Amino acid sequence: MSSAFKKYRMTRKNVLLLAQAIINVHGKIAWQDYASDSPYPDQHRLTLNEIKGSPEKFERFRNEFTHQMYDNVINDEMQRLEHEI
Repeated sequence: MSSAFKKYRMTRKNVLLLAQAIINVHGKIAWQDYASDSPYPDQHRLTLNEIKGSPEKFERFRNEFTHQMYDNVINDEMQRLEHEI
């Protein structure tokens, strides 16, 4: 994997690369919502097609997963994807 760390701006292309990288590394885009008062957190899932096709889901994904862009595994995967494009 690449040792050079690159910080990505939150352009649409980079957000979609992030979604693809998360799917490649983790196999899915899923998270739990702990903000509710429910004893069991809400489970959320998104597909890449949902993120591409819906501005609301795109923004929700961007807000939930921005911090993962700076995870080293995700960062390396994004650099690999970027070179393939």
